Amino acid sequence: MLFKRVISGILFLPIFYLVTWKLPPVYFTALVAVTVMVGQYEFYRMVRDPRTNPHTVIGIVIGALVTLETYHPLPVGLGKFFMAACVMLIMTVRLFSRRPVDGALDDIAITLTGVFYVAVLFTFQIMILMGADGKQWLVFLYFVIWASDIGAYAIGILFGRNRLYEKVSPKKSIEGFVGALVAAAGMALLCRVWFMLPIPFGISEAIGIALVLAVVGTIGDLVESLLKRASGVKDSGGIIPGHGGILDRMDSMLFAAPVMYYYLIMR
Repeated sequence: MLFKRVISGILFLPIFYLVTWKLPPVYFTALVAVTVMVGQYEFYRMVRDPRTNPHTVIGIVIGALVTLETYHPLPVGLGKFFMAACVMLIMTVRLFSRRPVDGALDDIAITLTGVFYVAVLFTFQIMILMGADGKQWLVFLYFVIWASDIGAYAIGILFGRNRLYEKVSPKKSIEGFVGALVAAAGMALLCRVWFMLPIPFGISEAIGIALVLAVVGTIGDLVESLLKRASGVKDSGGIIPGHGGILDRMDSMLFAAPVMYYYLIMR
């Protein structure tokens, strides 16, 4: 499992480096759009059961449009109308579907959850990239979250004894969580002297935001574990060897990216 994770990371790094550091933001937006569509498909497939039938195609199309709107924002008034129109469309489609009235609320709620949980949260990465010093901050975010995940996994495997939140994730340990914090802080300090030297970024600030991202990322990980456990599945998909699906790999990032974005806004 660990070997597959390492190989997957090695294969992904050149692509990530190219689209974030070397190419214009439109290429990263395209990568995010594809990732969002795959992630939404995984989500809808994961939660579907005989009683629930989310509008997968409509949800994925709206998710793609949300991604594009993030890259090229509409004026404030039109942006709000766009989101309202998406909600109304999902409700109207369910209204005129052939499915019985029973379960309508679940179908609508799950379809909307797929849009907001996957697409809206994911697109904060585009907003980070398009901000001041965006590529540095986006790479910082990814490296800190990757370090946090690796630290949690490695320390948890080696020393994990006390369960962190057994009701949702029996394998996650307090020791692994501590490993995530330490690894995230260490990576933040490394990034500070590696590629973020032109940005005023003190040691205490680097450690502080890294610890916050590690905590928020862990919550995102636990939330996805909650969704998988509630749906009775082990992984959201199997597209990434050693990790499972897109959501299995990006669950921490879904929660960490909005926090990072608003931290940069208030910084």
